[in-house]
Amino acid sequence: MLKQVLVGKSGLRSSEIALGTMTFGDPRPWGCSADEARKIMARFVDGGGTTIDTAPNYADGASEEIVGDFTAGRRDQLVLSTKYTAAASAHPLAGGNSRRTMMLSADGSLRRLKTDRIDVFWLHFWDGTTPLEEILRAADDLVRAGKILYFGLSDTPAWLSSRAVTLAETLRLTPVVAIQAEYNAATRGIERDLVPMSEALDLAVFCWGPLGAGALAGGNDPRRQSADRMSPTLCEFRHAISGLAERSGQSTRRLALRWLMESGRNRIPILGARTEEQMAELLADAQEPINADLFAEVDALAKPGKLFPSPLIGSSYLRKFALGQPDLFTGSSRARS
Repeated sequence: MLKQVLVGKSGLRSSEIALGTMTFGDPRPWGCSADEARKIMARFVDGGGTTIDTAPNYADGASEEIVGDFTAGRRDQLVLSTKYTAAASAHPLAGGNSRRTMMLSADGSLRRLKTDRIDVFWLHFWDGTTPLEEILRAADDLVRAGKILYFGLSDTPAWLSSRAVTLAETLRLTPVVAIQAEYNAATRGIERDLVPMSEALDLAVFCWGPLGAGALAGGNDPRRQSADRMSPTLCEFRHAISGLAERSGQSTRRLALRWLMESGRNRIPILGARTEEQMAELLADAQEPINADLFAEVDALAKPGKLFPSPLIGSSYLRKFALGQPDLFTGSSRARS
């Protein structure tokens, strides 16, 4: 059974992996029917899963409707997570981060999900225009109205996310409890800023694309992530981890998933599936740790380079200036990476 973890510094509990539902109701090759989606969700819940993540733009709203049909009668046993920002139409007023969009989107999601509250409501991605205070006050109003319980930021720069956390604290508004970002064993750019920020501010990190849209899942390539559409870096990484998997007798999927789950505290992969069988395999992989040596080998395959000023302030040259004799210093190091 999956374990339950706290979401950041909130009291909300989530299963250690969340179920992503972008495939639900999508007619494209990587999608699945409503019937198969229900089987996937049932398998996830039977395995101890509690958190289901969706969005109003997934399959033009069909994903939320499918999730809503399934959760009826078991709503209190699940954590429902959805988002706002992405426009469902080309109308210029349909999307964005504004208060207006947030309120309309929340009401629409509540209808499609057939529920009276959303457990975690996400800003889907930063629109580059809406003032932070407007976003935070609107989220606070939704919490006070009982329509949402917690608020998070997805695909938002670290400098803006940290400012949002501080502004919410200063204004005594509903806090930001989590961030959501692309993160997997091959794509580790967030380790330069978002990960250190989340650790310093005690935010949960919900990781989308934990298997690189299927590139790290092994087996046949899904059509949306076939080799000719992958970046050279991802192709190279997949080749390397496949070799490691073969030598160790593990699957690439398990190595990639367990690396992510074991790479730091409060990191919750959002895993999607097209079939019930895939969901069963993912659940099995999620509950089988890899040994320390194997973890280190996966970790070494794609370590991201550090950006200024981290290499400078972490250098022995400046550490000597800062501490005199660094080897005699026993204090804790704070976010130098």
